[in-house]
Amino acid sequence: MITPFADHPIVREFNKLRKFFLLHESKESRNRIGEFRKFSYVIQKAGLEVAFDFVGSMNFGQSAPGSDVDLILYLECETYHHDCIQAQCKTWQMVHDYLLDSLIREYADQPYNLQIIDAINLKVLMDDLILGRSDSDTLLRFAFYRSICRSVNSTLLRPYQERLLENQLLLDRIRPHIVHIFDSFTRDASHNISMRKYQERLQDDGVRIPPSVRRRIRWHLDSAQRYRDQEANE
Repeated sequence: MITPFADHPIVREFNKLRKFFLLHESKESRNRIGEFRKFSYVIQKAGLEVAFDFVGSMNFGQSAPGSDVDLILYLECETYHHDCIQAQCKTWQMVHDYLLDSLIREYADQPYNLQIIDAINLKVLMDDLILGRSDSDTLLRFAFYRSICRSVNSTLLRPYQERLLENQLLLDRIRPHIVHIFDSFTRDASHNISMRKYQERLQDDGVRIPPSVRRRIRWHLDSAQRYRDQEANE
């Protein structure tokens, strides 16, 4: 399915870079994706609909045995009119503490730490989509994650994504904010360190990283600043 900002230059270059690393996906990443498909099914049988978008090493297919799993959680939160907050949301707590943590300990080949980086309340998201709220932080985060992340159970997200794609005016209004999100993303020291780790893991496996990919990595790490400078000169 087409992602919300697939044609944005920064998103397009990021996904080209990610595709290179996914072509050399680690066995650990493949196994974990398979495990989360099972986890999603088990959670559904428990009466909860959830989906996951992965960031970090899982998104690039470069998980190692000691890597954490960093993800975005999508769920219908009981705090209907607000974003999901772990301390206040029993659904989040149930998914994280009683289901995912237990499933990882029970079924994962090698247990690993789980970090829920963000959670999106699908009820709030649908309200914002219906109202066409271009100032919605929930909607912007959803559009961003759906543009750059690898997912499990994306079928759950399809109606929301389709509704967003049908509203071109709304997309146009939130599109400029993508640059600012990427700016904070690429300025984060941990992201720069991660990019070096992914390259080192491939090299340790005997994979040659072409000069074009190295250039694309450098382009990615300062892409937001370059794009803003370009817009300022137009």
